[in-house]
This record gives sequence, structure tokens and C-alpha cells, in this order.
Amino acid sequence: MMSDSTRPPHQLSPQVHLDRARGYFELEMFQEVEIELRAVHDQSPWSKQKRAMLTFLHQERKQWDMMRGFAKSLRLEFPDEEDWWVSEAYATRRAETLDEARKVLLEGLTIHYESAIIRYNLACYACLLGSPGECMDFLKEAVHRDEKYKTLALEDEDLELVREALIKLGWEKKAV
Repeated sequence: MMSDSTRPPHQLSPQVHLDRARGYFELEMFQEVEIELRAVHDQSPWSKQKRAMLTFLHQERKQWDMMRGFAKSLRLEFPDEEDWWVSEAYATRRAETLDEARKVLLEGLTIHYESAIIRYNLACYACLLGSPGECMDFLKEAVHRDEKYKTLALEDEDLELVREALIKLGWEKKAV
């Protein structure tokens, strides 16, 4: 038998428990998030929302193996949603290696060819792996698809190696 602290005191609708979990998450009350999510069924349509919340929860807690497991299950079930590819790569980078994370994103790029965020993350990985040319190619492609990546690139620690090259391209911040 589960103790009273492992589930909410009252079983409500799954949507209510998900909403409560989101509220607790925003308040960084992570133990309460887990308690609320235990009351949510693992069947559709609740399973996806529950696993998404668990992905974010484990990211906040820096529990990379757990995050990777949930993100991967979401990626496999919903391959058309690029966010799960990025989430799995993010966790894989921290739980395993950059090379493994890069493989996830390269596979994702075959499905999400126009994805700016996947290209941006591949640029970061290329830079960290010592391939500035590949990094610049992916960055230019990401920016071509979404201009916001210019600003992000100038601030991203992962892209320190190419920062001067970006400034020479005219990507420096504009004074407001």
C-alpha cells in the first residue's frame, strides 16, 4: 500500500492533477509535482502530457538519464515534434557524450529538415567538438530560418570559439 504522501489526498480528474502539477512546477515545488503526476493515468491522452512534465521536471533536477528516457519515449512516439529530438539530445549530451547527442540531432534533421533549433544545436555541438567550419555552416542555416539565433549565438557559451567570426559577419548586438 502506498503511503499518503505518494499521492494527492483526493483523486481528481487527470486534467486537474496536470494543472496542479504545472502550478507546483512554476513554484519549483518539485516533490508536489511528482505527487500530482502519480495521480495521472498513463493512458492517452494523459500519458503524453504526464511524460512531458516528467521530462521538464528531470531537466530542472539535472537528472539527465531520467530526462533522456522520457524525452526519447516522446520522440519515438511523436517523431514529427522537433522539441522531443532537442530534449533527448540535451539530456544525452549531459548523460552520455556530445557525439551521442549529435547523432540524435542528425537523425532528427532528416525528418525536420527546415528546423532552425536543431541546426542551432548542431552548431553548438560542432563548435564544442572543435569543428568551427561546420559550426558556422549550421549557424548560418539556422539564422536563415529564424533571425533570433543571431542574438542567441552571440550570448551562447557553447559558441565562444566562433564569436569573433560572428561579429565579423555583422551579427554584433545593436544598441537599443
